[in-house]
Amino acid sequence: MLSLAVFYFVFLGTEYLFDNRMALYTDPTGVVLAQSYILGVSALGFLAYSLIEKWKSKSGNPTAFKAAGFFLPVPVIAGYVLLFAGTGYRVLLGSGCFLFLILGYLGSRTHYLAAQLLRGSRHPAKTVSVAYAVGLLLQFLNHNLLWGETVEGIFLAGSFVMLWVLTVGMAQNALPGYHRRQKAEDGETVSVKNAQEGVAAERISWRNPRLAGVALLVTVVLMTCIFATLDNAVTLAHAAGTMDIGQWPRLFLALSGLLAGVLFDLNNGRYRGLIMYAVTILSTICVLIIESGGSFLPGLLIFYVSAGFFVVFFTNGFLQLSYRMQDGRLWAGMGRAANNLGAVITGVASVSLLTGEDHILTAVLGLVLFVLISVALLWYYSCTQLVKSPEEMGNREMSGSQGRLERFAEAYDLTEREREVLQLLLLSDDGMQEIADSLFVSRAMLYRHVSALNEKTGTRSRIGLIQFYYNWEEDKK
Repeated sequence: MLSLAVFYFVFLGTEYLFDNRMALYTDPTGVVLAQSYILGVSALGFLAYSLIEKWKSKSGNPTAFKAAGFFLPVPVIAGYVLLFAGTGYRVLLGSGCFLFLILGYLGSRTHYLAAQLLRGSRHPAKTVSVAYAVGLLLQFLNHNLLWGETVEGIFLAGSFVMLWVLTVGMAQNALPGYHRRQKAEDGETVSVKNAQEGVAAERISWRNPRLAGVALLVTVVLMTCIFATLDNAVTLAHAAGTMDIGQWPRLFLALSGLLAGVLFDLNNGRYRGLIMYAVTILSTICVLIIESGGSFLPGLLIFYVSAGFFVVFFTNGFLQLSYRMQDGRLWAGMGRAANNLGAVITGVASVSLLTGEDHILTAVLGLVLFVLISVALLWYYSCTQLVKSPEEMGNREMSGSQGRLERFAEAYDLTEREREVLQLLLLSDDGMQEIADSLFVSRAMLYRHVSALNEKTGTRSRIGLIQFYYNWEEDKK
């Protein structure tokens, strides 16, 4: 959680500092466009992490990569120096692009390592939301308690280096455990306690992970079109000097993130889609309020409340999805990459709409986006399903203090994992791939468990096993 909090603080704080410095050399529209450029570069950094790791694994000289990582803080500090010492638009833009390229790489690394540490967590959305809120609080304190922009920049540069150190430490703690889980799925032993925690904690299964990934990407990009428009409206006001976004309204963003974490984890995440649908409606209304010349402050507050929910939604969604993808490094931070790319795509068009006079066109586009987002959300959730925990499924099978399933498992000397497999076979109509996903094992590993169950019970198929269980008489084996 600490690493995610530091990432949010450094990313958002550096973006805010960059906007302030850029405002000295260009007009508000130029600031928004420059912000789009650095966000686009950061998305490249997010995507580059997976490629660099693959290159590193294939390279016969890992020492060179370690040396490059060791000296990484040096050019980063130089980038912040240029951000302050830059005397022109190009120098500032170049230093900003470099810093956000490295930030994208570290951000993707942070999300991937956090995904491994959070795997099995019962409250993933809350963890993400707390990290997000802490990062925003640090930014608020850095802006309001420290004196001078230079001191703020020094603190940001130090935090940047701290993020690098944290990701190195996380790799040492998270990746060995991840590789142990991978080996366990391939047939090696793992403790019963850890297996139970992994199955009980993950409540979402994916009917088609790749399709779910595409659907979530489309959903995030479309939502970003609305949120980037709102963010650009705030940036235009801030660059013009009519609103200081570093002050107290930003705390609403932290509070909304915390609220999102609590609500998204309710009832095992059952209401996430409905909540985001409501937030999308609220955000669309916000765009219409600002564009129609309404009061800016209410629109600003609506933006911060909605944006907190959006960040927790796409971060948590891609962290969970990364477990089911072949390249988890690429997908763990894909939410932030998609958000930043969406902001780049939306940048020029949103500025034209916000500074133009065609309010009817803006309203029509906002409504069209709302419809597209609704369809994308429905598509995404059609690719997912909630998985009942063993406790919930066990309650249906209990009769007295000891359940029939437990007595059956004892009679036929089933392992704990075989009992869990049998439990899902009895209570689920899903195919073998979906059941394997819910148990976090490969399909081949699931078939091995079923084969062992068939051998112990003298049956020959899944259907035969289920029929044997329901016809089993407890007084004889």
